[in-house]
Amino acid sequence: MKMNTSFPVYFDKRGGLAGAVFGGTAFAVCAIWYSWKIGLLFAVLFLATGFIKLRLRHPVARFLVNGVWGIVCIVASCVFPSLMVSEESYLILGHFRIVMNFVCVAVVYGICLTVTGEIKPAVAVASGLLLVMATVNAFLFQFRGNELKPLDFLSVQTALNVVDQYAFRIQPEMLYSWLLWLWMMFCLHALPPADRLLPKRWFRLAAAAATVLCAVLLYGNTGDVRTKNWSNQGTTDNGYFLNFFTGLRDSIVRKPEDYSSKAVEALALDYDAPTASAEGKSQPNIVVIMNESFADFKVLGSELRTNQPVTPFVDALRENTIRGHALVSIFGGTTANSEFEFLTGSSMAYLPEGSVPYQQYITGNLYSLPWLMASYGYRTLATHPYDASGWNRTAVYPSFGFSESTFSDAYPWENLLREYVSDREMYAYVLERLAEPSEQPLFLFGITMQNHGDYIYTGDNYAQTIYLEGYAQEYPMAEQYLTLLHESDKAVEYLLTELADFPEDTIVLFFGDHFPKVEEEFFQEVHGGAFETLPEQMLQYQVPFFLWANYDLQEQTVECASLNYLGRYLLEAAGLELPPYYRFLKDLEEAVPAVNALGYYSVSQQTFLPLEDAAGEEAQWLSRYSMAQYNNLFDGDNRSPVFFRRYLPAAAG
Repeated sequence: MKMNTSFPVYFDKRGGLAGAVFGGTAFAVCAIWYSWKIGLLFAVLFLATGFIKLRLRHPVARFLVNGVWGIVCIVASCVFPSLMVSEESYLILGHFRIVMNFVCVAVVYGICLTVTGEIKPAVAVASGLLLVMATVNAFLFQFRGNELKPLDFLSVQTALNVVDQYAFRIQPEMLYSWLLWLWMMFCLHALPPADRLLPKRWFRLAAAAATVLCAVLLYGNTGDVRTKNWSNQGTTDNGYFLNFFTGLRDSIVRKPEDYSSKAVEALALDYDAPTASAEGKSQPNIVVIMNESFADFKVLGSELRTNQPVTPFVDALRENTIRGHALVSIFGGTTANSEFEFLTGSSMAYLPEGSVPYQQYITGNLYSLPWLMASYGYRTLATHPYDASGWNRTAVYPSFGFSESTFSDAYPWENLLREYVSDREMYAYVLERLAEPSEQPLFLFGITMQNHGDYIYTGDNYAQTIYLEGYAQEYPMAEQYLTLLHESDKAVEYLLTELADFPEDTIVLFFGDHFPKVEEEFFQEVHGGAFETLPEQMLQYQVPFFLWANYDLQEQTVECASLNYLGRYLLEAAGLELPPYYRFLKDLEEAVPAVNALGYYSVSQQTFLPLEDAAGEEAQWLSRYSMAQYNNLFDGDNRSPVFFRRYLPAAAG
């Protein structure tokens, strides 16, 4: 029934019925889960929009109305990520970053407009895609404490392997964002048809031209915008979509300044002289355990207050032990990057933020610790009691020189903790492999799975034993994690007790891969405040490590190293000759004791600094390191014979 044939608004009964259905559903969902007041607001919006429909006769007016609503949707799309992961207002970004986020989103809308040639479908598709992206970002932030990055899309298979172990917690802001988007799409029905004013091919051409113009504007004006990857700083400091764009911009691997293979070879020749190894001593078995999420919260600033010690055995380990802390480049996830740093002696500091070398850069044989150990006569084994498809390991491990790799099907799955093979069961497997008769010593690299997140499990094979005491609020995720950590400590005691009486010399290197993602408030309470400065942020990237032997080993404490250096400690403790590259790393460590993706420790300044702030001798050493790493990873045809090629099969060149 029309209200007035000349008036541009008329009454739509069918739309009103649809609005009532959507509005009633929105009210019920909000009222049951969060807030009836917000639910009432959405109910009114849906109902009012459903009954109203615009009728405009002039094609220019119809085009403008749809175009204006498209701009409104662009603005809303910009805000969705901030609503979902940040308590800060989107408006505090400043005019420049607000505009650049608008331009980022406009590019996506422009691409959809170019493809569809119609305003309404383009608005629906573009806004829907951006909402999905904002939602995935919010869930990912829940799980690992970092935002969705461009190169994360290459890790989909690995994410699917463990997705059923996480609980998706729908926050009120997520629900409100989804309902707001649904209302925006519902409003499209109230708008008149969107005339193009141009033939479709010309309209698409104009949309493409506008999209390219926006892209050029974006690229040309954001060169000084630094990608933020700590916690949710990308969203709070840059705006999520601008930060995602700069992350995409920075994902291209660039050749180091002044790089040449001749310069790397000249550097390598300085280290091409044999060093003494232990004479008359048989080569020990070597077991390396990278323990999933094994962290030491004491480094954050205060002792944990718990009903019993969490890791009493590891804390007390001193005899025949080298121990300390090492920087990693990840927080809450992406275990493969810690593997990469340790096994190759390389650093994520010189690779794009969010990249996973296992999935992007390892395409053939690469100089790494397993190849080196094979050249020393070791049989090499990698083992992980979970899916073989994770992080492309089945392709990477042979390229690293592992002659054998085993995964979940090698384990009986008889001793579980939650839904994972326990550390103790994995260590029993390690002991079985060590006991196998062989004329060659064993180099075994094992990755545990027991402590993998999420830490909200309820079910069989789990009993809480660690409780926090005297904290401002309850932290159930932290307590579950600390309980798992306590079990890891007991498993380490089991492993080392068995190896103490093992008839063959054996050395164990143990380190954590990253801190767990538990309640952020717990981190801050243990630390005594927010992690605002780079030195404070680095605390959450320091994991414990120890080297233990069942023979005499000189005790040592290392204040702070980084994973790329641990191979050198291992080779020296095992009495093996240091090859040229690890002798270079030893000298590098004296100048730069620790380095990761966030920065490095400056001896001259006695603090952590961003890599771009390096100066003097420290800058020179870091430059040499970046060139050597690039030579190994990306310049295979000119790979240094002294540093790398002589330890690889002949076919690797």
